[in-house]
Amino acid sequence: MHITYVTHTRFPTEKAHGFQVASVCQALARLGHTVTLLTPTVGNAIKEDPLAYYGMPSSVFSVVRLQNFDALSSRWVPGKLAFLIAMHSFRHALSAFLHLHHTDLFYARTPQVLPPLLATGIPVVLELHTLPRMARRTFLMRCRRCKAVICLTRTMRDVLVTWGLDAKHILVEGDAVDLLRFRALPHREEAKALWLIPHDRTVIGYIGSLVTVDALEKGARELLDAVALLRAQGRMVFGWIVGGPNVWREKYIQEARTRGLTEDDVRLEGIIPFAAASSALRSCDVLVYPAPTSRHPYFIRDTSPLKLFEYMAAGRPIVCADLPPLRDVVDESVVRFCIPGDPQSLADALTWVLDHPEEAERMAERAKERVHPYSWEARMQRILSLL
Repeated sequence: MHITYVTHTRFPTEKAHGFQVASVCQALARLGHTVTLLTPTVGNAIKEDPLAYYGMPSSVFSVVRLQNFDALSSRWVPGKLAFLIAMHSFRHALSAFLHLHHTDLFYARTPQVLPPLLATGIPVVLELHTLPRMARRTFLMRCRRCKAVICLTRTMRDVLVTWGLDAKHILVEGDAVDLLRFRALPHREEAKALWLIPHDRTVIGYIGSLVTVDALEKGARELLDAVALLRAQGRMVFGWIVGGPNVWREKYIQEARTRGLTEDDVRLEGIIPFAAASSALRSCDVLVYPAPTSRHPYFIRDTSPLKLFEYMAAGRPIVCADLPPLRDVVDESVVRFCIPGDPQSLADALTWVLDHPEEAERMAERAKERVHPYSWEARMQRILSLL
């Protein structure tokens, strides 16, 4: 089958959603399908080949950049208007492309690109990563015309059902992990040497973006507070925070210094290649998924973080903020929960892991076993089986 994936975002990108798009396309190709990714032509500081950027073979799927007006890069068009103009231009370019190219299935991750896809009469799968704040009636009408709607979390599905979308039309499928990247990991001490991480301290790691939509902080501040609490107790720990954007990395470096944390206590690594993430995960003694106190839909409804699945595949003990969407995947048997936005709770959870190493390792092994159904190939096979 020829599957055309449509995204309106920059590709490649250092942000996690770009890796998610690439992973879905690669999984579909591994299942034997011909995959074409359609993406807009926009300004991009990344000049590397898109697939090489994500550590994937160059021939696994095709990337086609449509010729559209890049209003978002214009200094003369204000932000919201720029987005509307850019989307209009992209949909126009998309319609022109579709008139000349055949496909068997469309796969989209944003409702904004649906009109030209639905107009073709070709089946469309819509994967939702959040829900719109406005134009709900139009959104639901377009969802009903899709072959299937994929929600990342049960909490997101429940909201859609209350809005009036038939539950039979919805499949809940969170994000996933490429298990092949975790088959031949180096020993933890070798990985620490590779990343120049101290061998004489317990490494508490966070590998992922520092902020998400609308510059929403993802918990690095709480992690710094927890590391400071542990160091004040005399615990020999080393906080390793890996990810960007760099402007936020610089902010958190200053935050660390105001907490009395030195370079011997914490390191803000910045952005690393996607292909290097598995060895970075392996070098940590404990992996942390923190979160702030927030009622934002991202935290209470939408999040299905790539890093949590990678944490599980890495086989390291996990301390995790107790967010409702994460309960779709993990429970107390595989992670140690903490209260979102509470550095003391995070420090207490880390202390438990440090004081109960054997039980923490057993939990990590259970997490590694549990993640197997969450491979990208298994995920996409379940989605395609609905069609």
